[in-house]
Amino acid sequence: MLTDFLQLTAAGLSQGSVYALLAVGLISVYTVRHVINIAQGDFAMMAGLGAVWLISAGMPLFVSIVAAVLTVTLVSVAIERLIIARVKKLTTLVSIILTLGVSTLLQAILLLVWGPEARGLPVFPGSDLTIAGVSIRAQELWMVGALVFVGGGIVFFYEKTRFGKALRACAEQPVAARIVGISPVMASVLAFAIAGFVGAIAGVVSSPIYLSIWSGGLLLGLKGFVAAVLGGFSSFRAAIVGALLLGVLESYVAGYVASGLRDAVAFFILILVLVIRTDGLVLKPTAVRV
Repeated sequence: MLTDFLQLTAAGLSQGSVYALLAVGLISVYTVRHVINIAQGDFAMMAGLGAVWLISAGMPLFVSIVAAVLTVTLVSVAIERLIIARVKKLTTLVSIILTLGVSTLLQAILLLVWGPEARGLPVFPGSDLTIAGVSIRAQELWMVGALVFVGGGIVFFYEKTRFGKALRACAEQPVAARIVGISPVMASVLAFAIAGFVGAIAGVVSSPIYLSIWSGGLLLGLKGFVAAVLGGFSSFRAAIVGALLLGVLESYVAGYVASGLRDAVAFFILILVLVIRTDGLVLKPTAVRV
């Protein structure tokens, strides 16, 4: 029983790492533009499918992943420049409706280009581990490692560097940001580039296990959204902790109750948070000093 519990915990932490990366991307955009990007999960699917296609065209695994990640990053920037930036009164509600439309468009493009079949990347290099009877796949280590290095690096950038703090200040005081030489336009572009980048990383590291499919982005993005809500859409650290807890709880429900209820866990948690504690796991308001 203990071995099964630890096995489910390990699987949940790896899946939660993917949710955490998506939550980091969502908060990166929200703290700069107050935009909730519903298309965040579609970036993951686009990167996974794109990398699979490049491999089938003869490219090496690493080159395919780099090309797919860079392409999705550019797509995210293009969405910001061509769609988001052109809306003059962009409230949070308008951003949800707008990016939901973008998500639907991206899914249609993915379906037309790559078809309805789920596809997966080859397993990344590495050896599986067995610790105290618990088997941990190499790909799961890649997923956790992506969160530690990529997600952790972005959190450090926003929370510890002067430039990162300045980006976050653009959402609260855009006029003051211009006065001190911070361009809200460039801040918005960089925020969307970061969101596209981390979304793409989440997509390629999870593709070998969970596969990539044209319709999978919305549900995946919503789970990242739940994690971001747990962080109050302001705290990266709380969102990451919430994402890992979400992944573990999903794993427990699938293992001990029923696998069909796995996806319901995120929305049950979302309802509880919205009803009981709207600040999520944040213990105190987050203040940003520039």
